[in-house]
Amino acid sequence: MAVNPITFTRVSHNLQTLSLLDSLRRNAMALFAEQNRMASGNRLNAPSDDPVLAAQALNLTQILDRQDQILANIRHADSFLSATDNAMTEISDLLTEAKTIAADMVNSVVRADERESQAELISGIIDQLIAVGNRAYNGVQLFAGRATTTPPFERRYGGVIYVGDLGDLTTNIGGAAPATINLTGDALFGMTTGRVRGYRDLEPVATAQTRLVDLKGATELGVRKGLLRVLENGGLNDFQVDLTTADTLGDVADAITAASAAAGATVTASVVGGRLVLSSGGGFDLEVRETDNGTVAADLGILKTAPAGSDILGDNPHARITSTTPIADLAGGAGIALTDPVRITNGELSVELDLSGAVTVQDLINQIDTAGVGVRAVINEAANGLDVINLISGVELRITEVGGGSSADNLGLRTLHADLELAQLNHGRGVETAGGPADFRIVSRDGKTVDVSVAGAVTVQDVLDRINAAAVSAGAAITASLNPDGPGIRIDDASGGGGLLQVQRLNGSYAIDDLGLNKTAPAGQDYLISDDVAGVRAASVFSALLDLEAALRADDTRAINLAGQELEGWAPQMARLRGIVGARSKAMRDRLTFTEDAVEATRVLLSEVKDLDYTEAVTKFQQAQTALQANLLTGSRMLNISLLDFLS
Repeated sequence: MAVNPITFTRVSHNLQTLSLLDSLRRNAMALFAEQNRMASGNRLNAPSDDPVLAAQALNLTQILDRQDQILANIRHADSFLSATDNAMTEISDLLTEAKTIAADMVNSVVRADERESQAELISGIIDQLIAVGNRAYNGVQLFAGRATTTPPFERRYGGVIYVGDLGDLTTNIGGAAPATINLTGDALFGMTTGRVRGYRDLEPVATAQTRLVDLKGATELGVRKGLLRVLENGGLNDFQVDLTTADTLGDVADAITAASAAAGATVTASVVGGRLVLSSGGGFDLEVRETDNGTVAADLGILKTAPAGSDILGDNPHARITSTTPIADLAGGAGIALTDPVRITNGELSVELDLSGAVTVQDLINQIDTAGVGVRAVINEAANGLDVINLISGVELRITEVGGGSSADNLGLRTLHADLELAQLNHGRGVETAGGPADFRIVSRDGKTVDVSVAGAVTVQDVLDRINAAAVSAGAAITASLNPDGPGIRIDDASGGGGLLQVQRLNGSYAIDDLGLNKTAPAGQDYLISDDVAGVRAASVFSALLDLEAALRADDTRAINLAGQELEGWAPQMARLRGIVGARSKAMRDRLTFTEDAVEATRVLLSEVKDLDYTEAVTKFQQAQTALQANLLTGSRMLNISLLDFLS
């Protein structure tokens, strides 16, 4: 048995040196790391120190940044709402002062000079309200909506004009939806409550380019996209159409035609006269069904059947008016004639607009908005017509024809029109009648009399019909119509007599005043035109105050009483608005407390992850220092060279 010799080996001097250096470096780095932690106070100075903890710290830091921003938003919103509440307190105090003046001055024994002096006080209150309405917080207007840098109220054009925005200011407070933090001047004072409401459905026709979102749908519920089935020839050709990605009515027609071709059917679809039409190329019967409880076929108006040889003619999908709707697509595709100018009069401002060059609805809106008469045109809520808003409180807006034209009526924007209800005249006060007997008498130039009762009349056309019928019964050459060249009712006298055409009060009725007919034509004139009692103005705080100021200056007790009632009517609205602001402010303070607690909790968590435990750090520093010292001592001994090292 062989005996293997024992091989003696040793570690070389170079290897010992390298090993020692590597160990010393690790000790020095550990010592340096602990020194850095103690100097910075941070548990982590680099992600490599602890990747897991570093990720947690980064996540918590991002959360804290978001919370800090939300906290700043909440504090700003709370301060903004507090400033709003303070402003509304001042407004309430000013309105209370104005109501007190109205109550004191309605007494019939008050002298005219006393009322004149109080009118000056009311004028001052108006100026103070404008100043409060134009108040800003940190450079942001409180009541200007999203027009945050523009003071929203100006006293000019004989009234108070609102030039602010109607939008809400919102901020992120960490909830599911942004929080509203402002009140607009419109909501505060009722600045846009005066509007000429379009009385005609302009009936825009749908085209292949009409977007589905711009359709009310045949069921007036919009078009809810989905799948539908088409059956041809008793179901021998049965295919499904996916309309979930369709954007326009033309896309729907194309999708049906394409799905038919892919299934080997002969169905084609097109948009004709604003409706979808489905035809069978083979002359077969057709049926359209819903799938999976869908509604898209019904919404498009094609949930129908058609016998062989007939087409499925869809129902009207009711296109909405949009800013891009062409004028030529209105009136069911016939277009609207705008060849005649339209006169817009707003208080002391007046302009004649030539709308004949308008191509789209937006063109109309732009021309009206930039006419310089303090009005704003908008598409109405039903999206089937236009409204014109009077932005100047205290003055009346009128839209009339010029020279017997018809453009204003075609747009449904004439302020006095045949279908206007009498209840809307005189700013909603209506027409007060005698309740049965004749309300007024028209005396023609040849001396014939026409007694007219308007009791029970509902519209302006009813009044015109009553006058014309009474004239026929009396054998008088009197006719009544709307003034073709401006506002008011026109009464024509074709009798040829030499007297005066006039309207007289009967039975103490106020109808003659409420219809603006308390008139006598000048000598030799064979017609008279009533005052226009259909002017539209804002039912705003400023309108009531301007009425009160004017009534005081005119020494008119009845008008003072009416203005006082208008102001009194704003008390509940102001209380409601203050309640809204107060509720928002309380909710914001509650949110502030909650968010502050959340921020503090996040800071604690971040501190636990990121901040240094000094007791632990000092201990580790001492350990690292001891290890380095021990390594140095051991190394110095290991590296001593002996005689054996030289001999070997």
